[in-house]
Amino acid sequence: MMLLLRLLLLALIIFIVYRIISFALSPVRRLEFAKRGNRFYLIDDRKNVRMNLLVTYKGFLFEGEKYVHPVDNKTVSRILLWPTEPYDTKLMDEDVRFLEESLKAVYPNSKIGWKKS
Repeated sequence: MMLLLRLLLLALIIFIVYRIISFALSPVRRLEFAKRGNRFYLIDDRKNVRMNLLVTYKGFLFEGEKYVHPVDNKTVSRILLWPTEPYDTKLMDEDVRFLEESLKAVYPNSKIGWKKS
């Protein structure tokens, strides 16, 4: 009986440590933390060219859609960005350039476009 309780307690401790580590490394939590801290953060799966990307910069959240090259289905040829809250987002030209250069560093052969609100 004591052995069973010890095993159960050990399993509970391992589960709690696992949950704490998975919470700390969660990309969505890190995105929200960067948004509150007015920092740049990018969530993107470079291996999955069909998945959208999320970017936060200066407290604003942007969503981006990747378009693949028609001939080579593994390279991103165009990225379309838009703010999630278009009426509250106010960026200067240098901020837009920073976002575009940051995405160009990840996808050098892509063209960055902005969706009009």
